[in-house]
Amino acid sequence: MNEIVFYVGLGIFIIGGIGLLISAFKTSILWGLAVLFVAPMAIIYTIFCWQDAKGSFKIQAFGFLIMAAFAYMNGGISSVTSQISNLSSVNISEPAKSSISTSNVLNQQFRCDGRTRCSQMTSCAEATYFLRNCPNTKMDGDNDGIPCERQWCR
Repeated sequence: MNEIVFYVGLGIFIIGGIGLLISAFKTSILWGLAVLFVAPMAIIYTIFCWQDAKGSFKIQAFGFLIMAAFAYMNGGISSVTSQISNLSSVNISEPAKSSISTSNVLNQQFRCDGRTRCSQMTSCAEATYFLRNCPNTKMDGDNDGIPCERQWCR
């Protein structure tokens, strides 16, 4: 469900960007081309032509706020990058939930170092070690003993 929130925010942000581009072309062909091909020009256009750009800017800001809220609720910006990377590849090398064994996890030589969230882990084995051995972890929202079910332990 949380992933849907991220994609909705991204879609709103893109729609706002398209609106800004259309607004720039309506102002003049030079503004439109500048906004299209030179990234900082979108900001400059928004500042100088606020009356024309404010609607699109507000739509983009709303989309950005939705994506920022998603990142905050899921442990930071690395959760967003993991969502984006999940679009291009499916990780089938991680063990299934039922096949996670304590002995395999303990043999990985992990140590508690203050990390508490899934976005800070690099594998299912590491997350499982942290959940079982380290204090104050926030990696098992449904308390079923399986950490990071969305990112690592599918």
